[in-house]
Order: sequence, then structure tokens, then C-alpha cells
Amino acid sequence: MLIDRIRSHVNIGNLIFAISLVFSVWLIYYFYTGFGGSLLLAARLIPVALALQVLFHYKQGYLYKRLPPAVNHVLVAFYLAIAAYAFVYFLFEYDRIAIYSQGTYTTQDFIVGLLMFLLVMELTRLDHPVLFWTNVVMIAYTIYGYVFPRWLDFFWHPGTTFYRVVTSSTVELSTGIYGLYGQLALTLIAAFLLLAGVAEGFNASSAMMNVMRLLIRSRRLIPQTAVLGASAIGLISGSGSASAAVGGTLTIPLMIRYGLPRVTAAAVETSAAMGGLIDPPMMGAAAFIMAEFLGVPYWDVVLRGFGFTFVYYISIGVAIYLVSVRLLPPGAIDKPQVPLYPK
Repeated sequence: MLIDRIRSHVNIGNLIFAISLVFSVWLIYYFYTGFGGSLLLAARLIPVALALQVLFHYKQGYLYKRLPPAVNHVLVAFYLAIAAYAFVYFLFEYDRIAIYSQGTYTTQDFIVGLLMFLLVMELTRLDHPVLFWTNVVMIAYTIYGYVFPRWLDFFWHPGTTFYRVVTSSTVELSTGIYGLYGQLALTLIAAFLLLAGVAEGFNASSAMMNVMRLLIRSRRLIPQTAVLGASAIGLISGSGSASAAVGGTLTIPLMIRYGLPRVTAAAVETSAAMGGLIDPPMMGAAAFIMAEFLGVPYWDVVLRGFGFTFVYYISIGVAIYLVSVRLLPPGAIDKPQVPLYPK
């Protein structure tokens, strides 16, 4: 029957696919038009991203293993309702909150912000307990900074209220959840991850690994692929985080495959990717600010930036090579079994 056929398609996987499709189309539309700017994009899509995170957790298993399944179902529905409520609320109230209120928030604004604040904290606790407790300590310090003695003036401050912590982290859109890092993730990083996803669909990671194995004959030179990849991506993006997100998906598995410890491989990629912040011509957008502040042409700043970037990558390359000599055995690597260009 029709109802049975409909029920057969109603499941977590299809729900994730539908929301992800909306999320992707919205991002592509923004990349094409730039409609509303990054702040409006964050206000729209961060609740959607949180809903996807809840569903991914739920698909992998219950969020809370010690609780009965029925309780897990109710909590997941409650978390999704919070995300949906925040999405709809900011859909209609964005102009008032972002433009007209200017720091004056209603009780309903605070309630929405509090629900989003608690949802983000709970998802952080589930995924990253250390980060969660770090946030708890910093929140407590923000509220109770006045308990420090006056002679510890470096740590002492008059404190603030929990109301102010919540509003500055949520409905004060320029900071907190919807602030710079959320906007960066949804714009610059998302664009490169979208490109990386398309490349992965065409099996680009395997092709890149084969190319690296053809060009680099020694095991100890494998980590240098992170330096080469980060420098190339940094030229385009001017972002350390985007460079790590895109290049790391290729170079970190390659380094681990040839014997580099996982933590070291991640550290190598991170160190190399941070060069994107000083990599001309973007230089993490600092080149534009420096040119404006100094009153010099933009390309004067960019040309001088190449020297600092060259020194940085040479230094990182030498340091990574010394680590590779200590951790990786000498010897050549195996050539790829599949030819680079099949005849």
C-alpha cells in the first residue's frame, strides 16, 4: 500500500540526506549570490548544522547508552525541536535582533539563546569532554572573576551575569555561536570542503596518493607532502583552517599509512597549514588591512609577504624532516600498483 511505501522511506538515513541536501543547496546559493552576508548565513544554517550533528549521533547509536531507548528517542526529538525552533525564530526575527535591538533583548530572545547555548554545550560534552569542561571553567571564571584577590589583578575582574554570558554567546550574533568561527566554517571552509567532497567522489584521494608515491621515493620525505599541499592550498585560500581541512584529508592518511604516529601526522599537517595565514596573496585577509593601514599599494604588502612565507615553509620543512628521520625507517616506498594514466 501507499502508506507502507511511504513508511519504508521514512528513516534516519533519508532524513539526514534531505536535511543535508537543503544545507548544501543553501550553501551553493550563497556561494553564487552572497545573499545576506556571512552573518545571515550563520543565523540560518547553524541550527541546521546542529540538527545534523544530533542525527549523526543518533544514527551511530543511542546518544546515552545508559538510558532506555524511549528516553533517547524523546531527547533526540527535543534536541531537534530546539534546532528547529531556533531556525524559525531567527528566520523571522533576524532583522530585529541584528539591526534594531542592538543589545536590547526580549525574554523570548533569551530563551532561544539559552536553549541553543545548552544544546551546543551538550553536543560538545558528547564529542569533546575536555573542551566541554574547559568551557565550563571559563564560564565560571567569566561570572565569578571577582572572587580572586585584588592583589591577583591579572586574574581579577568584576564578573558578569549568566544572562550576559548567554546573550553574548548566542543572540548577540557577532560573537559566540554565530560569530567569526561559525561564519568562517560556513563560508571559506565549507567551500573548500564542498570541493574536497566532489574530488573524493571522483576518487581524487587515491590519485593524489599515487602521485605522491611516484614523486617522493623515500619514506622520510612523505611528511613533506603536507608542506607542499598546505603551501599550494594557502595560495588560494589564505586560511590555515581551510588548508588543514582540505589538505589534511589527503596527507594525514598518507603519513599514517607509511608509519608516522597519528598525533604526529596531525601536528605536521596543522603546522604546515598555519602557513596559509601568511601565504600571499590572501594572507588571511591581513594584506588588505595592512595595505589600508600603512597607506601603501596592496601588491607591495604581498610581494614582501613572499619572503616571510618562504622562510616559514623552509623552517617547517626542515623541522618536519628531522622528526621524520627520528620516527620513520629509511628506505624507498612501493610504487603504486595501478598506473597513473591507464592505457
